[in-house]
Amino acid sequence: MKTNTLKLVRLLPTLALGGLLASGCAQNMALNKPGPFTPACLKPGVERTEIIAELGHPVSSKQQDRLLTEDYKYVDGGSNNSIDAKTGRVWLYSAGDLFTLFIDQIVWVPIEKFSLTGTEHTVIVEYTKSDDGVWQAKNVEDTVAKASTARK
Repeated sequence: MKTNTLKLVRLLPTLALGGLLASGCAQNMALNKPGPFTPACLKPGVERTEIIAELGHPVSSKQQDRLLTEDYKYVDGGSNNSIDAKTGRVWLYSAGDLFTLFIDQIVWVPIEKFSLTGTEHTVIVEYTKSDDGVWQAKNVEDTVAKASTARK
């Protein structure tokens, strides 16, 4: 009987570690949320290459003679998704997993999915072509496409 108890005692830490690694849907969701993002390139006079470097490739592009209009999209995670906030949530979710045997994920996953989302932005940039052939931003319009549902 003693050997069975000893085997069980040795198996418990392995099972606990396996449970921790297998859990974490809410933790994973929290860590993969976009962080706070305020593009520095969105101002007139900036070259097109700088805007693409910061925002990525445009969603759409229209060219007419020496005028180019491009649409971009990005997500600002806001202060709810800063590194400190995400780390705190991961610790809270992990502690809840230990105390509730992972049942708390029923609460955390919907919170991560629906209330801690970022703010989607749509950016419209009009470029003009300079004499040296470089596209430079003439007008920049950054609008909120979908506001975050989280309270700030």
